[in-house]
Amino acid sequence: MSSRLRGLEGVRPVFLAGLLALVAVARASSAASLQKGPYVTDVSDTGAEVRFELSSAATAQLELTAGDDAGPAARTFDGAAARQQSIRATGLEPATRYAYAVRSGGAIVGAGHFATAPSAASAAPVTFIAFGDDRSDPTAHAAVVRAMLQTRADFLVNTGDLVQDGSSPADWQSFFDVEAPLLREAPIFAAIGNHELFSDSAGASFVRYFGAGDAAASTRLYRTVRFGIVRLFVLNAMDRGWASGDERTWLERELARADAEPGLVWRIAVLHHGPWSVGPHGPNTALIDAGIPALLAAHHVDLLLAGHDHIYDRGSAGPIKYIVTGGGGAPLYEIRRKDATARKTEAAYHYIEVAATPEAMGVVARRVDGSILDRCSFKQGQDWDCDAPHPVAFPTVLPVTGAASHGTTRCGCNLAETRRSPGAFALGAVIMAFVAIARRKRRAGT
Repeated sequence: MSSRLRGLEGVRPVFLAGLLALVAVARASSAASLQKGPYVTDVSDTGAEVRFELSSAATAQLELTAGDDAGPAARTFDGAAARQQSIRATGLEPATRYAYAVRSGGAIVGAGHFATAPSAASAAPVTFIAFGDDRSDPTAHAAVVRAMLQTRADFLVNTGDLVQDGSSPADWQSFFDVEAPLLREAPIFAAIGNHELFSDSAGASFVRYFGAGDAAASTRLYRTVRFGIVRLFVLNAMDRGWASGDERTWLERELARADAEPGLVWRIAVLHHGPWSVGPHGPNTALIDAGIPALLAAHHVDLLLAGHDHIYDRGSAGPIKYIVTGGGGAPLYEIRRKDATARKTEAAYHYIEVAATPEAMGVVARRVDGSILDRCSFKQGQDWDCDAPHPVAFPTVLPVTGAASHGTTRCGCNLAETRRSPGAFALGAVIMAFVAIARRKRRAGT
């Protein structure tokens, strides 16, 4: 060996170490950051699906640990090399709370919690939070989210109009930025609204983010979900083929199956524009003309949750109880109609807590300051009873101060809106500033 080569021998390890360090730095700098999520969309008694979007295509893993505290991962599930990912966790225990983490490029990029559903044989109470029409005003939307964070529930239900324009990436990013702290702590089931179909008539973005996880239903804008003693029928109310279309056929079949489903107590329909409302939009005549309310009643649907009108409206139409919950952040509407079915109405930003036991179902509607807008319950086959004790006590809700503003609308309905509150702009500026800082930190990988 020449003296020159012998002189380079000592340099070689240093050179290799430096090269490996450069590779590590390059990998770290190219690691994908989190853009949306993580959030859980499909949860059952034995599985769950965690979805998220990365800044660039990369491999990812889902790590699960039973309990509230994240520790060494008990189970790991691999994702694909993609930006938008859905990782399915299987073989889970019923009625069990899990801490989860999403790892990409060797680093944890997102984490949260969820609880699996009780088994079909369980009679355990089920609780969820319902809200809707949060599009177009991130300030008001954030105020409602902040209020909902005070309550832990088994899952979330959104009655539609999550975004202003379903084809707008910026609108979807705003939705996920505002709801990030809420979505990472509870599964969500969402109905499609008319705004999700703006410039996206197939609802492709909605399906990507909130469609059913199974391949057979991956392009449908409707679904059904079993969670313990409750079954949800999440419908596309904007479908105009209700008289004889595919959704009608599917709904008839699924309702018939649920009639004889063991252990099922409560059936709840979730949709955007419902058949009853005292708001300016009024009833969904397409549903009424197609006989959908009668179909739901014939198959023992107990409660219908809707949105579209940006108000709170609780009522009863024959055997079906209904609630319009459209106070999630979109501009509030005036109540201009009188309807014999309505029992309690108010134009306010709000959300509702729903609790179901085998004996009764109770609802508490709360404004963004934590005050109670409405509290009522009912037993199957009976009318609303607002004097009876609530079937399940939700955790105490902490007071939330500050009013939310009213934003612009693009509904094409020429609906009257209340004026903006100057104080709400300041609240919104602070909230959105924190959202923007958190988003920058995620993108920077800090």
